[in-house]
Amino acid sequence: MNRVLHYFSEALTHRLEQRKWLEEHQFLVGDLHNHCNISYGHGDLEDAIAFAAEQLDFFSVTGHFAWPDMEEGTIPPEVQAYHREGFARLRTQWSHYNQLLERASERCISFPSYEFHSFQAGDYTIIHKNLGIALPDPPPRFKKDERLMKLLDSTDASKDELFCMPHHIGYKQGYRGIGWEFFHAQASPVIEIVSMHGSAESLEASPKYLHTMGPRSGMNTMQGGLSLGHRFGVVGSSDHHNASPGSYGCGRTGLWSTDRNREAIWAGLSSRQTLALTGDPIELMVFLNDNPMGSGYDFPGDGIVSLDAYVAGYTVMDRIEILKNNRVIHRVHPSDNQHTQHMERGFLDVTFGWGEKHSLCQWEAAITIEKGIIRSASPRLRGEDIVDPLDNSDNERIIPHFTSTRNTASLTVVTRGNPTATTDATQGFALEIEGSEQSVVHIHAKGFWHEELHYLEASYLLSSLSCTSRVAYLNGFVSPAVSISQFHPIEQCIGEVHTEVNAQPGDFFYARAFTNNGDCAWSSPCWVR
Repeated sequence: MNRVLHYFSEALTHRLEQRKWLEEHQFLVGDLHNHCNISYGHGDLEDAIAFAAEQLDFFSVTGHFAWPDMEEGTIPPEVQAYHREGFARLRTQWSHYNQLLERASERCISFPSYEFHSFQAGDYTIIHKNLGIALPDPPPRFKKDERLMKLLDSTDASKDELFCMPHHIGYKQGYRGIGWEFFHAQASPVIEIVSMHGSAESLEASPKYLHTMGPRSGMNTMQGGLSLGHRFGVVGSSDHHNASPGSYGCGRTGLWSTDRNREAIWAGLSSRQTLALTGDPIELMVFLNDNPMGSGYDFPGDGIVSLDAYVAGYTVMDRIEILKNNRVIHRVHPSDNQHTQHMERGFLDVTFGWGEKHSLCQWEAAITIEKGIIRSASPRLRGEDIVDPLDNSDNERIIPHFTSTRNTASLTVVTRGNPTATTDATQGFALEIEGSEQSVVHIHAKGFWHEELHYLEASYLLSSLSCTSRVAYLNGFVSPAVSISQFHPIEQCIGEVHTEVNAQPGDFFYARAFTNNGDCAWSSPCWVR
């Protein structure tokens, strides 16, 4: 997909280098760090692979592998025990893991990975380019485990076909947050800055760190690392522990790639042509004097550089910000854009869920557009969140399934009600629709709830959704419901920035975008050499 090239064709008419670059790239979405029961976690590997295939282009499922300095912390014996059991389980599952990942790549490009915990250096996911790798040998008995430190010191991601990705970097060092003194850009082209742990773009970033492991701390953020002079790209991962790669709202990676294959994806990751996303596949691209994000640019003689940014969202874009050396220097608000009164192109959110807490409803639903066209669609599928690896899920697993055609989007999914009044456990999708005032949105749904099958049908003129949303309940008060959002005109869901800025060697720039529904996107930086 490359909606940026389509939406901003006029702006790119006179920016030929940028147009050429965009014509050679497509936008992909992945999740390189998440878990299931191959180590400690929940859900089968088969389920994780099936879940990934519903909404991702590439993925990994990560095995918990080792914790070299575990005994140096004040960890209760029972917590140490389940970690050791998980590490041992991974070795018994590794052959099966390799076999299933090989088959998975026929639908969704898979990369093998395993994870080191570390109080000292912070946690790292070791991601390999090629399938069928062997796990490293256990360390010699009664000797200190130096395997992670050796990887960080010696890996060259451009040659070794693996890289070491720090994750949940925001925790305090000594509490599994990143130790910047052990970070090497050669080994780690990208850093995971957002996951179900929260966002570590900055100390004020949303979502907050609310996990049991603690709050964000000091310089352990994207901005902290950049201010120390480190160079890296940024990604998001779900870090989900229940076989749900790409679970909506937990974290994903956006990638500009020349193709949807292993070689091209790996090259894009290594070149830092990446975004950190919370949920929606917001296409964000930044050029510094026509050089793409993730790259360096030689200092210009006059000290002036042009900066161009393009953002294509799936709902109303609240703001787009350009940062220089961690300070906002430019801000636009696409949500303020005026739009034409006649219906042409825009976005609808379709959401299923609500009802009594922990009350399962199995949905089969279809949205059909009459006298209109579905131009693109983006599923918003969530796995059941389990934050503590020792927690359990009593719910039978049903993998969601989403499809879309020129006129119809279909979803089979289970909703459970929201576990708290501030926790979103809904399921759904976003649709880009091209239509007119005569277009009609039809919904046909059935839901199996409380051991009974209920039916729901409704139709709405697209023009009636221009200033309001619609809601339908499956079976009365506190039953599950469906929400059809207000129709959002495309002018309010996309945005661009074209500006000239002063620059000096060592300066860095990046962009971030925020939507009205809480989704965020952060670009990898560009540097002035």
